[in-house]
Parts: sequence; C-alpha cells; structure tokens
Amino acid sequence: MKMLPVHQRLAELYTISRRRPLSAAELTEQQHCLHANAVYCWEMGRLNNEALLAAQTEDTAWQQVISAQLYEVRMNGKAGKGHR
Repeated sequence: MKMLPVHQRLAELYTISRRRPLSAAELTEQQHCLHANAVYCWEMGRLNNEALLAAQTEDTAWQQVISAQLYEVRMNGKAGKGHR
C-alpha cells in the first residue's frame, strides 16, 4: 500500500525527536502532519462505515462509488471534488 507523504514526514519527525528536541518549525510541521493524519483517519473510517452499509443493503452502485473514494483517499489523502 502506498504511504502518504504526510505519514512519511511524521515518521521522520518522530525519529528526529528521539535524537534531539524538535525546533519550533519542526513542532509546527509535526502538528500539521498530526492534523492531516486525523483527517485521513476520520475520512477512512467514514468511508469504511459507508462501505459496510452499502454491502449490507446490497447497493452495488454505492459500493462502487465508495470503493473509488477509498482508493482516492489511500492515494491522495482525500477524495476528489464531487464526492460526498
């Protein structure tokens, strides 16, 4: 699975913080990464819940839309315009 750049940077900042205190700019960047990660997690959770509902109601058209949105979020960190 593809890793989003924000997740890679968050891992880098964590590794740096294990060796030395982060600078003010790095702390700000870390907060931005944490925010982006939270948005990503909430979006994936929402879509996974919708996918479950679509499966339970046997709505294949909705499942296809959700699958496309899940793919976009995994690849880009967010669904494209026109979704939701």
